[in-house]
Amino acid sequence: MAQEIEVKFPLRDRHELLRKLHDIGGQRLYPETFEDNIVLDRRGELRTKDNIVLDRRGELRTKGSLLRVRKFGKYSIATYKGPMSIEGGVKSRDEVQTGVESFELAIQLFDSLGFKPVFRYQKFREVWRVRDAEVVIDRTPIGEYFEIEGPIDLIRTLAAELGMEMEQAIRQTYADLYRQARRTRADLPNDMVFSPEQL
Repeated sequence: MAQEIEVKFPLRDRHELLRKLHDIGGQRLYPETFEDNIVLDRRGELRTKDNIVLDRRGELRTKGSLLRVRKFGKYSIATYKGPMSIEGGVKSRDEVQTGVESFELAIQLFDSLGFKPVFRYQKFREVWRVRDAEVVIDRTPIGEYFEIEGPIDLIRTLAAELGMEMEQAIRQTYADLYRQARRTRADLPNDMVFSPEQL
């Protein structure tokens, strides 16, 4: 199983980041492209020995895993991510992904196997290649972020070259960041989606 090794940072100045990416030899692979993600899970409950329900999170989420179908431009991808570990601000987890012919049919297939859509999140993503790493710039309904994915040593080197300290890394997933934002913003819908006028 492949390993996803990445770090996420808040994006303070997009133009400055793009300038630095150019300066260190980065190549833009994809311009900013709309991305739609559906997270799927089976209903699950965490219970005590006395059969008291403690948590109604899904089966996969309870294990720290994720099943997702993503549409990025004309591409559709199904992904499974295993439990996450974090070391020095860098997240790593097992990951299996494959292209699928249809975003909608993949969701229907998983639904028929008992995995129901539980969260939807959207973003506009720009993809860069720097040496043996990928740098993605994400514009979401709750802010802008960038991620570096690749070998750990290269991640640390690129973070420094892009002006970031590893202590600034964000440990949360987009779903976690969105849940956190909803605690202080009553105007946000259940899913992290753009309003029609933002698309």
